Amino acid sequence: MQSVGKGKTQGLSSLKEGSTDSEAVASYYDDWAGNYDETLNQWQYQAPDDAMDLLMPHLPANARLLDVGCGTGLFGETLSRRGNFRADGIDISAESLKRAGTRGVYEQLLQHDLQQVPLPVEDKAYDAAASIGVLTYIEDAEALLRDLCRCVRKDGVITFTQRSDRWAALDFAATVKRLETEGLWSVLSISEPRPYLPGNEEFGSAIAVIHTLCRVR
Repeated sequence: MQSVGKGKTQGLSSLKEGSTDSEAVASYYDDWAGNYDETLNQWQYQAPDDAMDLLMPHLPANARLLDVGCGTGLFGETLSRRGNFRADGIDISAESLKRAGTRGVYEQLLQHDLQQVPLPVEDKAYDAAASIGVLTYIEDAEALLRDLCRCVRKDGVITFTQRSDRWAALDFAATVKRLETEGLWSVLSISEPRPYLPGNEEFGSAIAVIHTLCRVR
């Protein structure tokens, strides 16, 4: 694995281990922003395209979407290639947001710590929300997902990813089911584990990614 920002932050020195230290995460991704896209391409990162495959059948024309943890804008770029959609992005990393802004695919970009909910977003403001490759860094992922149900209109959709190792360790299936039981969303699909970063030697085939798609009630 390429060393990214190692030694500059004590709270996050390994992509595999991750962190929920917001300051460390922001610093790590600020350091990485300059070559993030190139590195992810080398690691054969396909999660944005896979997420869009799930979302596309459920997005109305001109849908407005919130990219939660947008980083440098890889998912927004994918969204722009698939249709005439409107997107806003939110992320903790200022340097990543600068790069996302150069893509010209977002109407608004907002710097915010995603661990602080509610997000600075109006109720039912979006047709959809996507959080791709983000939940590793969120201490209370359930709180964030609950807030996304507030941000997305009734019958809108939410898609997110969770690493297969974290899915198992955190019993994430129970979290998804709990929000369904409480009437916040209906689960449309939960994928089998898919390749995540096959070109990264620490991840390889050992850590996959699970895609979930839900409809807001």
